[in-house]
Amino acid sequence: MATDPVCRKEVDEKNAPGGKVHYWGSVFYFCAEECRKAFRREPQKYVAERTEEKIPGSTYKKRPDDWFA
Repeated sequence: MATDPVCRKEVDEKNAPGGKVHYWGSVFYFCAEECRKAFRREPQKYVAERTEEKIPGSTYKKRPDDWFA
């Protein structure tokens, strides 16, 4: 099971009613089309918490755009 990043509901990856989106090398699954649309409008709003990792011994903080190669 995956968690919809918008509403935080559990979603079956094999049968996600709202579909899926590939973003920053990860796949996000959605419980409804409305959640998928909200994510596509502002993905950083929903993944920023997950990608802001503090680097030990540094004052630098990773930002979502740091993940682009």
